[in-house]
Amino acid sequence: MKVLPIYKQIENEIINNIDNNIYLANQKLPSERELAEKYEINRLTVAKAINHLEELGYVYRVRGKGTFVAHRTNKITLGGGTRNVNAGFTATTKNNGILSYSRVIYSGLITQYTTMARRLRISPDEPIFALHRIRYMDDIPVLVEYTYIPATYFPHVEEQDFSMLSLYDYMKKYNRISTDFHQKLTIMKCPKKEAKYLNIVGKDDSIFYFEYLGRTNKGEVVEYTRAYYKSEVVQFRFNQYYADFNSNDN
Repeated sequence: MKVLPIYKQIENEIINNIDNNIYLANQKLPSERELAEKYEINRLTVAKAINHLEELGYVYRVRGKGTFVAHRTNKITLGGGTRNVNAGFTATTKNNGILSYSRVIYSGLITQYTTMARRLRISPDEPIFALHRIRYMDDIPVLVEYTYIPATYFPHVEEQDFSMLSLYDYMKKYNRISTDFHQKLTIMKCPKKEAKYLNIVGKDDSIFYFEYLGRTNKGEVVEYTRAYYKSEVVQFRFNQYYADFNSNDN
């Protein structure tokens, strides 16, 4: 079994202390020198841990005063939405009072993407709108998202600016919002390209890989998405339902 690097162990302990309210919002953390003495390591290792925590948004520095616990939600909870309710990234962060925005990597119409056309239940000749984005939460890159939707359902979709506009809100405008999802969640090592997008450093960092297909309440396939979530700042909630198969028995 691999042992986590010392700086990651320090990170995890500080994060646990924040999550359990041992360190409170805007409370000053022990100095790097004090932490180095506590863990019996050099200050460079402590500095590496604190720098990464600052990058993730757990702490902030005040010049001449020290390092403090950031006043923010440490993890955003995604999933668990109900039918006809937008539980997407933009809506969820907004509801939690968190500033979010996107950087569009690619946006445009594509055709002859046979595999994707099959997933969307359309002909390879029909246009697909591809939207690739890096999603940010309080200026921290949280996820890389690759979304594909049938362009014929959404006129002039390629002209929209989805750096701020919610894709789900736009889809709802045309009464083709996803209400039923076929979902797959995997924990995996972050691929190199996505690790660069998410500012993930180190071989031991794992991410949530989410893959889902969205259908309308009429059964139309309107969305296929692949997404890579930074696990330090995202957690998922799932609702599970069961059907009473005997309720309609004659």
